[in-house]
Amino acid sequence: MRKILYVLLLSAALCAESHSQDSTFFYSAGINAAGSTSGVPLWLHANQNASMPEKGSFVQGAASFHRIYNRNNPRFFQWSGGAELVGYAGKKSDVFFTDLFIAGKAGPVELSVGQRKDFMGLGDSLLTMGAIAMSSNYRPYPKIQLSTPNFVNLIPGNDLISFKFSYGDGMLGSGGIHYGNVSSVPDIYLHQKSLYIKLGKHAHRLNLFAGFNHQAMWGGEEKIFTGGLKASKAYEYVVFGKPWKASRVGNHFGTIDVAAEWKGKQWDIFLYRQTIYEDGSLKNLSTISDGLSGLRFKRKNKNSAYPGFRFNTLLFEFLYTKNQGGAVFDYLAGIFGKDNYFNHYVYNQGWSYRGKGLGTPMIPSQNITRDKLFTSETLFTANNMIIAWHLGAEASWKKLNFLLKGSFSQNSGTYDDPINPSVNQTSLLFRIDTPLFGKSSDLFGLSLASDFGQLYTQNMAVMISWRKSGFIW
Repeated sequence: MRKILYVLLLSAALCAESHSQDSTFFYSAGINAAGSTSGVPLWLHANQNASMPEKGSFVQGAASFHRIYNRNNPRFFQWSGGAELVGYAGKKSDVFFTDLFIAGKAGPVELSVGQRKDFMGLGDSLLTMGAIAMSSNYRPYPKIQLSTPNFVNLIPGNDLISFKFSYGDGMLGSGGIHYGNVSSVPDIYLHQKSLYIKLGKHAHRLNLFAGFNHQAMWGGEEKIFTGGLKASKAYEYVVFGKPWKASRVGNHFGTIDVAAEWKGKQWDIFLYRQTIYEDGSLKNLSTISDGLSGLRFKRKNKNSAYPGFRFNTLLFEFLYTKNQGGAVFDYLAGIFGKDNYFNHYVYNQGWSYRGKGLGTPMIPSQNITRDKLFTSETLFTANNMIIAWHLGAEASWKKLNFLLKGSFSQNSGTYDDPINPSVNQTSLLFRIDTPLFGKSSDLFGLSLASDFGQLYTQNMAVMISWRKSGFIW
């Protein structure tokens, strides 16, 4: 797989050289300085693609350079690419790339090679508590992906029915194993695919959406299990979700999504639902009650010259993950309960990459919850049975922009290690941004965040920020 990746990178680079005039160059740079208690509050570090530390006070900086597609360019072949370098220093220091990719597009179809920020599912992307299966919480990993970034008309020249899809494979590196013949494997992979359909024209008031995403973590089956599948055969079982020896090959996780958007005169209203499925639970819909529901109101005209205070976006979300197919797992009887979201019976890392959950940050790593809730080093999380309510708001007053995120959750641990009684947790974030020197390209920000409850330690933080961005030409 590594050889294929290098070949595709070289091919994409050659393609990029031949179409250098097709798109626009965009840059950004910023620095953040935060004073925090022992832990960084949830909404200051979550859904930031691992670019913020989780412990103590810190200084963080990022710089990026991207080439984006020119939507007004009629050429059939175009290319894009980008790099973003992130670094922070504090109790823990690190430097890494979030984005480091190159992509080529033939009409509506794109081939992307490298790592880039992304999320999966129908829902909000700014104020959300996080998409369930693949959120913006994790550090991007290297992958190859074929996709349609935007919806494509099913009937040429008519946008009544359109679709978008993705198919990709990535590398997560080595990982620990706690069930099988070995204690670790050198290569773990993540397979991913999605398909979404949109019904309704762009000019219509009502648009309907439906689709699914499917992810599977796999690798090392031949070493882990006696008589285990070789890599090529294991990949086939992963892609099609075929059973093998009373189980599935790999750690499967995904959501079935539906949504509706109403385009009003002043507000767009977006209603969505992401329903969890894992392993065999899709067949009998045993986890249909588990998922994320959201309702968003978004103002059409954000006039920065408006003198009064106004809300621009309001978001309400509800998350429920306590069913998990029930308390019984019996493969032969077809009862697939105790799904144990984000944990896995083979891979120590569970549904995570480099310590950060791939999905919603509302199912947290044991590294950031209270010490007394710790259960086992071979599990990613000790708390995946959750009921949570979430409010997000974005507003403006003159040249000031405001952002608010607040969540309240009831946390019940796992089926095997329940927290009884459940513990409550509230996490808040308030941020204010304003242009510097009258330039919209320079922003100064102040953030206040806190956690209070029994899931995390009592965390508080103040962060000041500066960011500059714009197009070069």
